[in-house]
Amino acid sequence: MTLKRMILILSLVLVAALAVQAQQMAQPAKTKVLDELTLPDLRSVLGTPMDDASGVSDFSRGENGEIVLAYHYYDVDRDNYETDFASEIAPRIQTLYKKFKNLDRVRFEIVTNDPATVQWKPFSQFSMDRQTLEKLHWTWFVARDILDQILKNEK
Repeated sequence: MTLKRMILILSLVLVAALAVQAQQMAQPAKTKVLDELTLPDLRSVLGTPMDDASGVSDFSRGENGEIVLAYHYYDVDRDNYETDFASEIAPRIQTLYKKFKNLDRVRFEIVTNDPATVQWKPFSQFSMDRQTLEKLHWTWFVARDILDQILKNEK
């Protein structure tokens, strides 16, 4: 093997190694933020669930880096439940994405109180991603999109 050929092979190996290293370094920033996400962080934006208050009860990492949030929605009555929920959660979701810049896809699994039985029961589940949120832009449109997702899931 000639010296030129060896230098060429070593150069190609070095370039490939640098490309792999650059790719690995680009990914941890997003992963690191998600790994460092804590329940108190989420509750500071989405609220702490209580017998008479809405909020995040737990969270986990789902498939493909998705964050799955267990959310307790509290409402005093059954009137306009879906609309009330959408109006409450929309600004909280916008704040969540503003605070956590690397957060992308979030799946909400919502349970709600039943005023008649004083128990929590499944209400809805939907996903939101940064691209959709940025397309919707204003709170009312986010609320409308969330309401559409809830109504679609109830059918």
